[in-house]
Amino acid sequence: MRPTARLSLLLAFALSVGAALPAWPQRGGTIEVVPLGRYSFYPDSLGLKSGFGIGAEVGLFVTEKLSLELGGSYGATTLPDSTPVTTQGLTGRLLVHLPLRGSATALFGAGYSRHRYFGGLDVDQEGLAGLVGFRFGFGPRLGLRLEATADYVAPPGGQVERQWDLGVQVGMSMYAGPLGPRDSDHDGVPNAEDRCPESSRGAPVDPTGCDLARDSDGDGVLDGGDQCPDTPPGQRVDLTGCNADSDGDGVLNAVDRCPATPPGVITDPFGCPPPQPPVDSDDDGVPDDRDRCPGTRPDAPVDALGCPLPQATPAPTPERPPPLVLRGVDFPSGSATLTGQAKVSLRTVAIALMADPAARYAVDGYTDDTGPPEANRRISLARATAVRRFLISEGVAADRLSAHGYGSADPVASNSTAEGRARNRRVVLQPIE
Repeated sequence: MRPTARLSLLLAFALSVGAALPAWPQRGGTIEVVPLGRYSFYPDSLGLKSGFGIGAEVGLFVTEKLSLELGGSYGATTLPDSTPVTTQGLTGRLLVHLPLRGSATALFGAGYSRHRYFGGLDVDQEGLAGLVGFRFGFGPRLGLRLEATADYVAPPGGQVERQWDLGVQVGMSMYAGPLGPRDSDHDGVPNAEDRCPESSRGAPVDPTGCDLARDSDGDGVLDGGDQCPDTPPGQRVDLTGCNADSDGDGVLNAVDRCPATPPGVITDPFGCPPPQPPVDSDDDGVPDDRDRCPGTRPDAPVDALGCPLPQATPAPTPERPPPLVLRGVDFPSGSATLTGQAKVSLRTVAIALMADPAARYAVDGYTDDTGPPEANRRISLARATAVRRFLISEGVAADRLSAHGYGSADPVASNSTAEGRARNRRVVLQPIE
């Protein structure tokens, strides 16, 4: 059967199924795990028999209708002469979930796939990957997935014309993590309908998510207007739910030890004005009655009598010795193997290092900014390690040297020119104090 005919049959199979139960609302953060069985139709050019296999898919929902998914498969088949062949597949895709009637969801995916064949064959194929299918929910976290896949693949290098690698698969879908609309305050009302999104957990609320009218302390004033919600039982309260406060200082008469405090005076928890702190006119931390130097600058350090302390002259900071750039220590592009010229230069460096056996050095590798940062860091570390090992082999003590790779950090020239990039690709010896 021709690949296009197979693809048409697979699509017809996937689109021929329907259901009518309510859909379960997954959302961002939900994880889907799908162990599955698969029947594969291999490309005609491989001469493999179609057959069954197993696999699994793991997806992370970004939104309720969009997920990122990684799938893998394993199968065993044979060539026409019965030679066994093992197959492995790995696919990454973006998957769209479109709700249908009830619990049914249509699935449409696109991504990239890689297939390996070994045993009787030794072939790798990769290319664009497509998926169409359905998910049928059996409950909030369990469902069935029916899918058809179509991968348009060719061996790496592209010398061979691309072909279709097709398959159908059935799997059990399991959701983990959060489900349903978000309810940040856990009051049973979704955020989209919650007019009071910060309700106390466990508190009874109305259909809009707001607390029901209550009188927690039983003083006859509802909590919404009760400014003293912890009034002891039996006490008389005003319209705000609080005991009378004769002097208006915010302290109830029942505990106010100074009930005639003038209006506006700040009081302590017992309704009395707190003692005034001693006056410190120059803000040096020493009260005026003990300050022998009352005009001290506010930020000047002073002694117990408020007079400036003598300023110590700071010791000069020793300058750090400059790093030594290893001239002539070059590497082939993308390699950490020392050239012959580099080894000649490093022997001279080793002799100089052994002349001062107490000195310790960091061997630091750097690159230009060409290529990914992580790759640059790895190659710079590999080159620094190669230099350190060679110096050790020439007699320098191993505990005097350490290797570090900094990639394209700390350029000494512009990376916009070939000359500048060449200067930035360097290995240096940094003295360690």
